[in-house]
Amino acid sequence: MNDADEVAAGAGSGGSDAHRATYDWSSTAPSTGVVETVAAATGREPLALPRLYDAVDSDALDSLFRSGDEDVSVSFGFAGCEVTVRGDGVVAVRPADSDR
Repeated sequence: MNDADEVAAGAGSGGSDAHRATYDWSSTAPSTGVVETVAAATGREPLALPRLYDAVDSDALDSLFRSGDEDVSVSFGFAGCEVTVRGDGVVAVRPADSDR
């Protein structure tokens, strides 16, 4: 992730196995950010993940965040994770079965 600031919180830090990265949506498509962040959170290669399009319309996701509206937020399940994408560039990933 060249243009992402990454933060991971695991059991050792008292976190909830959450993984978070921040992107600049003007240089990285949100769909790419989701795949990169989920891959990092799960320890898998991006190409080893299921197709993102099977979970969410990736073209619509990218279009939604092109507006630059920082108040936009979308959450969905992907590759066994709960993913939240925000207009401010944050992609947050946590295991789908973890407690909130």
